[in-house]
Amino acid sequence: MGKKREPVKNGGYLFWGLTAIELFMSFSFLGYLHIEPISLTFAYVPVLVAGCILGAGESAAIGAVFGLASLWKASAFYVAAGDAVFSPMMSGKPLESFLLSVGTRTLFGFLIGLLYQAAEKGKHPLAGILVVSTVGRPLHTLLVYAGMGFFFPEMGYSIFSTLDDMKRLDFFPFILIVDGIVLLCYLFSRSRFLNQLLYRIQRVKGANLSIAHSGRSAVVMAVLIGLVFLSSVSVALYFTERMGNVMSSHGIEMSEEVLYDVMHLQIQFLLGMIALAAMVVIVIIMYQKNFNYLYYEARLDGLTGLLGRNQFFQNGERLLKTIKWDESGRTGCFIILDVDHFKEINDRYGHPEGDRVLREVAGNLQKVFSGKGILGRLGGDEFVVLVSEAMSRPEAETLLNSLRKGIRRIRVQEEAITCSIGVIPVEPECTIEELYRNADRLLYDAKKKEKDQFVFGSRLCELGWEKEPAVTDADETEENDGITE
Repeated sequence: MGKKREPVKNGGYLFWGLTAIELFMSFSFLGYLHIEPISLTFAYVPVLVAGCILGAGESAAIGAVFGLASLWKASAFYVAAGDAVFSPMMSGKPLESFLLSVGTRTLFGFLIGLLYQAAEKGKHPLAGILVVSTVGRPLHTLLVYAGMGFFFPEMGYSIFSTLDDMKRLDFFPFILIVDGIVLLCYLFSRSRFLNQLLYRIQRVKGANLSIAHSGRSAVVMAVLIGLVFLSSVSVALYFTERMGNVMSSHGIEMSEEVLYDVMHLQIQFLLGMIALAAMVVIVIIMYQKNFNYLYYEARLDGLTGLLGRNQFFQNGERLLKTIKWDESGRTGCFIILDVDHFKEINDRYGHPEGDRVLREVAGNLQKVFSGKGILGRLGGDEFVVLVSEAMSRPEAETLLNSLRKGIRRIRVQEEAITCSIGVIPVEPECTIEELYRNADRLLYDAKKKEKDQFVFGSRLCELGWEKEPAVTDADETEENDGITE
């Protein structure tokens, strides 16, 4: 248990999930549990959890959300004078109230995140995390009271008011509950289940990276968020108006202040429901991505982890629609590769050795072309790459030379492995099957030559690609030390 954990990867879902939980707790009784004479404030617990499992930046951001929620709840006529100082609309000091409500909570999140990071670097991280969780409530109270004493001295609070909070009957039971929650979240963040789930989500994201329209998705998400907010306000206004009409029909007239407070509460209710819906959506998205990964993994090549034949051609057809083609001479390309003398390797050294060679060739392909397109293994020693990143012929040659150098480092009984490659640039209106057939003919040309080389296909001369197939034996000064027939 004392072993330091690896940082949680793909923590975006965890961050947004904790943000939704923070909003839900701020606008429901779960965040503020009052059972006389006990009063427990759990609303800042997501800030602690974020600092523990994500980092100081994330906990500061959720602390700001906590502060904004507090600011909104204090912006009503029914709140007590002590709470009204947290609202810029009610206190008469807008800047001071904003700094008190949002600034102190943001600072709290940042500091608590730094403390958790320091605790994890210690010899006993679990003990350190418990200590930080224990001081979380006093630290939060200290910062809030310090802000109240500085910005609103007439309220009579100071940093010494923190001692009064620590003398409350509910202080130690509350600390034990919070320590338990944070510890469980920390252990869950290190669990195989969660990290495997986040790994699968990341793999699905990586597999779809080259064909996803991330910019368009961000705009759509922003529009949806805006529509949800406007819809919430419209529902609150409608509810308030109808309530006023109902009261009037019964002879009860509500003042403007009462109508405002009713609308204020209605918006709180809607924000809480939106936060609850967001939590459900995040869980559904994570479940769906996990399902997609399992489906995706089932269609991968089991030996190399690259796309299988059917998956490659399906993804490639979609990816082709995103590849730009213009007169600059830069475009994507289709690459096909065969390992030279692979049958001889299997016959002389056995299939396990041949499998090792294929895995290492796939590793070199991923090293050179990862993030630039999609990669697949069609069967045997035949590998394919569809490069979606626009590039010129010299840039493509640089990548291919780097690939060949990497493959030459693969050894079988001290003999270097080499490969033959066919390359054809993407043309407008080309299908993935047409690119494959043309690249395969170029590969055949390369294998008819001296092997360990690549052959480029035709393209308009003015765009910088050869009009006729041209053999390119890159790095001619290097010794061809591959296996010979």
